[in-house]
Amino acid sequence: MEMWLLASLLFLGAKVAVMTPQADLAFLLWPGMDLRAWHRAPAERQPLALRGITNLLIGSVLVWIVARQVPNVFAATWVCMIGFISALHGGVFTMLAAFWRERGRDVRPLLNNPLGTASLADFWSQRWNVAFRDLAHRLVFRPVAVRFGGRAATWAVFLVSGLVHELVVTVPARGGYGGPTAYFLIQALGIALERRCTCARGGLVWRVRALALLTLPLPIAFPPVFVGRVAAPFFTFLHAL
Repeated sequence: MEMWLLASLLFLGAKVAVMTPQADLAFLLWPGMDLRAWHRAPAERQPLALRGITNLLIGSVLVWIVARQVPNVFAATWVCMIGFISALHGGVFTMLAAFWRERGRDVRPLLNNPLGTASLADFWSQRWNVAFRDLAHRLVFRPVAVRFGGRAATWAVFLVSGLVHELVVTVPARGGYGGPTAYFLIQALGIALERRCTCARGGLVWRVRALALLTLPLPIAFPPVFVGRVAAPFFTFLHAL
């Protein structure tokens, strides 16, 4: 439960950092960090509820059905982790976005078809956890970019992201230190290499390369000590393992 306590404290701290005296308290009930979008009316309707329900069902099947068929506890825990992200971020939060959009808030889902990413830059800026992207852009990227330029700001954002994940991954696990930071610096390096590439952008090759760089180093971001000491007990508590 230490992981969830740390994550909750980070979330509340982030909300305080972006809120203004004019912000209403209902903003605390939405995981996004874009306050301007919260106070803006949506320009169009989006069929988000069905997408959220679908992701919730897929994630729930992975957590409570598929994982139980995997004989290896370590592998089963990874199945649970993937399913939980699908159910919570892709499911519950997407349905919550639909709820608030119906009430005049121009919010967007935290996940936007991650598997359809065209590049690493596309994945981290538009498709994965846009709440953290909005927060990091405001508090880290823009101040650093003004002083040191956009490239340094990109590296700073991924460094901060790594340190934040250290707090919620390696600190509760009491081990694996440096892994999350290394993972996010690999992502920053990948984006830097994308920008230097003079070949044609987009297409299958770029997509496969991006997905490979995103997934292959994941055991660094979530080391075995975290899977065994934090994730497995949590999913055992949820009767998934």
